[in-house]
Amino acid sequence: MTKCLMLDVDGVVISGPDGQSWARDIERDLGIDPDMLETHFFIPHWPEIVAGRKALREVLEECLPVLAAPVSPDDFMAYWFERDSTIDHDVLAACDRLRAHGTRIFLATNQEHLRAEYLMAQLNLSDRVDGIVYSAAVGAKKPDPAFFEAAEAKSGFTGADHVLVDDQFKNIEAARAFGWRAFHWTGGEDLEALLDAVGRDGG
Repeated sequence: MTKCLMLDVDGVVISGPDGQSWARDIERDLGIDPDMLETHFFIPHWPEIVAGRKALREVLEECLPVLAAPVSPDDFMAYWFERDSTIDHDVLAACDRLRAHGTRIFLATNQEHLRAEYLMAQLNLSDRVDGIVYSAAVGAKKPDPAFFEAAEAKSGFTGADHVLVDDQFKNIEAARAFGWRAFHWTGGEDLEALLDAVGRDGG
């Protein structure tokens, strides 16, 4: 049995609407040009936000006027978080069964503080997992080894007692280099079956 499952969020537990980007209709809905959003918000600021070195709301207060966006930071975040919250219920059902048989499950995600709180409280993921390890809280992002160190401190397990399921292959490689077992999620897999397979072949 897998002792500790570390489960990525975006691309595994959560997807955008209909599997597409949450910002697909942002120009129609909020009057924000998605290319401008990428240029003035995500490229210059997101790496620092997700690593916990900048605050999302404060950056939005600076950036939204540049984008001529007729919305407040709170309105923008509400739109983003609600649109980017399509849960894979098959994955969570598998989590329920795995936890019932003793597997500890943590979300292991590159995430900033406010959305991490939204995931756990508003989407009620706190009821379905044992905790969350996220980059802004630990000051390191996957695939940085410091992220995996923080995850082990959180879980109380070490090395190959962990299995990471993630949709980014660079994170899979990093987890394996750190001594974890890991599985590259491409969508539609049976979580329990793949953990059985990882357990048989060593990941």
